[in-house]
Amino acid sequence: MGTIFAETLLSGDGPKYRRLVTGVQQAIETGELPVGEKLPPVRDLAWKIGITPGTVARAYSILSDEGWVKTEVGRGTFVIGKPEVQTPARHPQQSSSQRPASQKATFQELALHKEPENDFLFAPRLPDVGQVQVIREAISAAAQLPDAMLLRYPFFEAQRHLRKTIHMDLPEDMRISADPDDVVVTNGGQNGIMLSMQTLLAEGSRVVMVEEHSYPGLRRAVELLGAEVVAVPMDAEGVDPKALDRIARDTDARLLFTMPEAHNPTCTVTSGARRHLVAEIARRRGFHVVQDDCYRLGAPVGPNYRSLLPEQGWFITSFSKTISPALRAGYVVAPNNWAGKLRRVVDVNYFGISAPAFETLYQVLTHPGLPKILTRMQEKNREYIEVALNVLGRFDLGWSHDVPFFWLRLPDGWRVSNFSQLAEAKGIRVRPGDDFSLRDGPAVHAVRISVNGQMPLDRFRAVLEEIARMLDHPPESLSA
Repeated sequence: MGTIFAETLLSGDGPKYRRLVTGVQQAIETGELPVGEKLPPVRDLAWKIGITPGTVARAYSILSDEGWVKTEVGRGTFVIGKPEVQTPARHPQQSSSQRPASQKATFQELALHKEPENDFLFAPRLPDVGQVQVIREAISAAAQLPDAMLLRYPFFEAQRHLRKTIHMDLPEDMRISADPDDVVVTNGGQNGIMLSMQTLLAEGSRVVMVEEHSYPGLRRAVELLGAEVVAVPMDAEGVDPKALDRIARDTDARLLFTMPEAHNPTCTVTSGARRHLVAEIARRRGFHVVQDDCYRLGAPVGPNYRSLLPEQGWFITSFSKTISPALRAGYVVAPNNWAGKLRRVVDVNYFGISAPAFETLYQVLTHPGLPKILTRMQEKNREYIEVALNVLGRFDLGWSHDVPFFWLRLPDGWRVSNFSQLAEAKGIRVRPGDDFSLRDGPAVHAVRISVNGQMPLDRFRAVLEEIARMLDHPPESLSA
């Protein structure tokens, strides 16, 4: 199929995938695509005519279902000619009941409204660097799903294209050690955490080790499952290996939950040497290591535990911090021989993500503009972190250019709760460090301040300058 000819395939009106189907059908009928001709690979044709691979894949699937082409595993897609009996085409947006043309769908006013504005630094908020339009296009594409896909429960085999797409984007060491079927798509990172915990805690000990400052959603997940949480002390490189070995021995813990790339909330990064040491302890003591990698925006700093421990390492991440939390999408890469158990837990809970949610995510992840969006997201985050360093760098900060928050250790004399309340009285919401401590753990004299990428950079700077003034001039009533 020549490039010039390929560029004529999208003439006409309507959804791009339907126009591509029609263009190929017409080319077959006129002989421009003779019987036996091999169609270009999905990604090659998508690049030539400027559409997403998902759009081309859908068109090829329709052509195959209607008998125009056939796909041979490992060889490609070939023309087999015009079908003797054609199925009448129906616009994919029409329902099987076929509403009269004069009858238009009536929609209510949108139920979702804008949140009240304030200087929100409690949790990260992403800027729009082009992903909003991509998501809108993806939702529109998902609306073209066949009726049958909008009338059934999700099933694992239907998601193979999405799993393969995710697998191709895994860090190289994990891609080599894992199979696409080890990937289980979830409704965000928190959902992935809960499902992994359910899977692991169904067998053996019900003790979970966590870093001494850890994500509160994790602790709540463990507590909801009736398990015990044990904190492991940390140093400048992450979990203390001697303490980890001792606690694992004394408690017979089932797993360690850790964030080695971008620790929430301290921004600590675990060195490669420390990760190898943790993996060795896990092998010797027999516990699993669950890695949460939801907050990293840049390239990984060190090896992941799924690669270091193929039989015991779990990898969880989310697209909420890199694309948009509105997608509510993430995934788990399970260890060898554990994906089937994890899928059974998914089936018991909710059968998996819905067809429209799956299709929307697939369209976003295969969009040709996504790599540029991810790069721009990383660049924007660095701009905000640079402002934070310029304004608050003289204080004790834990930070990373590729993490959308930083950890501010309060000067002596401040109480965390009162600092947070005073900031909120000024319209500034930050997250108190106490939220990240166990109930019986030591007090934390720090707050987490998040990047709000939807706030103009000048406003972000002004808010941080107000925080600096608070730190420099604590009211007497708040001093210890």
